[in-house]
Amino acid sequence: MLATADAAIVRSDPAITGLALVLDPEALADRLRVARPGADLTSARAHYVRYKPGTSCLVGLELEVGGRWVPAFAKAYRRDDRSKLVKAADRRSSAGLTVFETELVVVGGTADDRDLHLPSRLAHPGSRRQVLCSLLPGEPDLWEAMPRCLRYKPERRWVGLVERSGEPVALMKGYRRGGLTRARAGLRFASTIPLAAPRLMGSSTRAGALASSWLPGAPLSKLGGGGAGSAGDFSEVGQVLAALHAQPAGHLAPSPAVYDAEAIIAAAAAVSAVAPDLDATVTRLGRTLAHCLVAGSVAMTPRHGDFSPDQVIVGAPGVAFIDFDRAGVGDPAADLGQFVATLELEALRGGSNAGTLDGRTGELLGGYRSAAGRAASERIDLHVAASLVRLAVEPFRLRWPDWPAATEALLDRALALTPMASRP
Repeated sequence: MLATADAAIVRSDPAITGLALVLDPEALADRLRVARPGADLTSARAHYVRYKPGTSCLVGLELEVGGRWVPAFAKAYRRDDRSKLVKAADRRSSAGLTVFETELVVVGGTADDRDLHLPSRLAHPGSRRQVLCSLLPGEPDLWEAMPRCLRYKPERRWVGLVERSGEPVALMKGYRRGGLTRARAGLRFASTIPLAAPRLMGSSTRAGALASSWLPGAPLSKLGGGGAGSAGDFSEVGQVLAALHAQPAGHLAPSPAVYDAEAIIAAAAAVSAVAPDLDATVTRLGRTLAHCLVAGSVAMTPRHGDFSPDQVIVGAPGVAFIDFDRAGVGDPAADLGQFVATLELEALRGGSNAGTLDGRTGELLGGYRSAAGRAASERIDLHVAASLVRLAVEPFRLRWPDWPAATEALLDRALALTPMASRP
């Protein structure tokens, strides 16, 4: 059944005819069972939404088919955009593609994703072998392997695992147009630094994909009580991050403060689209933080660009960082800000108390400072606030049942961290 908050979005946007259908996995599963009676489809669940008001709504799904969960997507187009629906339906000749003409909705599997080349090439034995030869040139015994999908963000990224005798060997990633270049540069940077990080194994421009070495261990976000590791882990993370910020930049792309400011403005607009009652608050907050981000001089160092507990692997040798897709040269405080903001997001979802959150943050920053980290102290809270605004739409996108309350709580926290003289 459509959630109350989602129903309000549907009522406010009649231009997207199939919006109610794609936001309701149960209803979508019912329609798919009728459209494909022999598919043995039991249920559906949504894990990601990208909504463009008045234009489209893209949903990342998992469909339970034959007793296993299969990654898929559903996309609803606006009522006067039938040409895009036709183009999407004609893009692949796949038995897995379903089109609901009345609602202007298309549902497909990963191989039907018109923005990602890798999944469709992996679906056919001949092209799959070609891709594996390019991505794993030093592993000929794996050229006949079938990578297993780990994560799928429709029209953005496909992530899969290559195994040898059941043991992980490599991580494969497929990107939309333009995504491979920066991701490859980030991995090349990671391959040159004297820190534990994945190494680039191979890439294919034609497939829009690359492969990196697998790092043993567990994500920091999955360890210990409350979904995170020990205090010692956080201190070590801070120390390793300081070392990363001290590395030569190499050929990393610039990520100046103006890019961070633009991201805040875009994030504020995304929140306004799904929570119009918060429009005035988030718009003023976004503008204020954007102004603060570009004010004054800013240190420029290599930075991870998407730093969170999910990107930290804890193993026997210590901690390692993964996923350098957004690595660049910019304000190092942004990495710390995003990490702390993500801790706050996860605490909101998991119910961690303030003392636990403060302790983890203190250990992280203490470790960073003990290693002479280059981030300016006065910009860390600023970047935490900015990252909280950027994350405020995530409860909606990630399909939290109570996403309106979570979004408001994140904005309240961002406001509390905004410099007093700059508050809207």
